[in-house]
Amino acid sequence: MDLTSSLLCSYRSVKSRLHGFPRRKVLVLEGGGMRGIFLVGVLQAFTERGYCPWQCIIGTSAGALIGTAYAASQIHLARDAFFSELLTGRFIRMSNIFRPEKHVLNLDWMVDNFVNGHVDTLNIGRLRNFSCPVLIAATSIYQHAFPEPVYLSTKKDYIPAALKASAAIPFFYRNFIPYKNELLMDGSVCDPIPYKKALELGFSEKDILVVTTRPRGYRKHRESFWIKMLYESYYNEDQYRYLLKSLDNHCGRYNQLLDELDHNPCIDVIYPPEDFKVKRLTRNEEKILEGFEHGVRAARRYLYTISEE
Repeated sequence: MDLTSSLLCSYRSVKSRLHGFPRRKVLVLEGGGMRGIFLVGVLQAFTERGYCPWQCIIGTSAGALIGTAYAASQIHLARDAFFSELLTGRFIRMSNIFRPEKHVLNLDWMVDNFVNGHVDTLNIGRLRNFSCPVLIAATSIYQHAFPEPVYLSTKKDYIPAALKASAAIPFFYRNFIPYKNELLMDGSVCDPIPYKKALELGFSEKDILVVTTRPRGYRKHRESFWIKMLYESYYNEDQYRYLLKSLDNHCGRYNQLLDELDHNPCIDVIYPPEDFKVKRLTRNEEKILEGFEHGVRAARRYLYTISEE
């Protein structure tokens, strides 16, 4: 028997043991636009292996969308979207970059298609009743103060608005999302990898599993002159000065989170491999498929490791 066959047999033999784990762990999902296909592969493998020990799921942006589908036992909704709707020109419209009245990312269409699809719809009732809530990270915008993270719940908040807010990337989606007297936008502005929220909720480090959408060792560079110029030209009113400062500081905050995860042996992290080729706005189907397969393999390696332990 070759190594691959041996591993597959091991995964299958472990399924019954994993399925019975108590719900005491928390799953944290990074965002990243089309890079989220890696998350889909990981959660597809978890679903196939019956691995679901989660007491809570926390996701940002694409991580929130994918985590919500997973919690509803509908990971296929996210998987199918990556290989159909998200590859079309209806979602990513780079031609709109210099048209301030038009979205570059058509979130209104995407979320409506995700929640109210013609063939299959997100099961809101199942999400409400499922014992594991999904916390959807968004960013609350203030006129005279720095933005702050906010976490909306699939148990009590309006899910379509929460998902849209979490994924409303600055500039690429032109509007803020009004919800409960707040203006919300992309959760990654303040909390791109929301594992500290899990600690605030009382989970211990050993009970946290983080799935990132960047390979281990990646560090973000400061935004280019052109991106900064786009931000400054679009958010050019005085009321957005704190938002601009926060966007300018995002690189440092994000890299600090990566440093902490890299050097914390107590928190489990699943990273994409070094040759992961998917970027935020990738629309190449071969790269998307390869990214999905990377996620499946990474999850299987993780399950094999914890079964051995």
